[in-house]
Amino acid sequence: MDVEQELKNTTGWNKIYETKFQVKMEEDFIDIFEDLLEKQGFSRMHGRIMAIIYLKEVSMTQAELERRSNFSRSSINKAVNTLQKLGYIRKRQKGEGKTIEYYLEWGPEEIFLAGIRDYLDFFRQIHERFSKLFKKNPKLEGLPSKRLKEFIEHLPEVNNILNKAVEKIDEIELVLKK
Repeated sequence: MDVEQELKNTTGWNKIYETKFQVKMEEDFIDIFEDLLEKQGFSRMHGRIMAIIYLKEVSMTQAELERRSNFSRSSINKAVNTLQKLGYIRKRQKGEGKTIEYYLEWGPEEIFLAGIRDYLDFFRQIHERFSKLFKKNPKLEGLPSKRLKEFIEHLPEVNNILNKAVEKIDEIELVLKK
């Protein structure tokens, strides 16, 4: 076998290996998005759809999402409507026709920070609900258990931690916007 033929064969195998590597990386990326959105209370399908749109870098129709994700059109329709209503993705009309395309304006920073901020907002709401218990009984008299009293007594400390976490996220957002 001559050198030129050997080079062609090697290049072909390298291309196959490179393609497999790229597909594996893309699937790993999608898996991470699935985990991220699942942690935020969505289904893994929501994460997969959002990741596919993000990786595409341009708008995608529901038909394209159906081919790429292997989900049914009705499942995709429900998922994109949910993601769109919550501001995760946007939609626009494609050209003059009736076809709708979906796209993602967020970068990696916004995606991660939105998840963290949602989590902190949730804990603030829970904290507020616990604080109402304290306001109803500021002297903490006649509580049904000692542990409930301990829990309520530590609410100011928890509030301080939540405030510090929000301050840090605000600092991170400022740095990322520069």
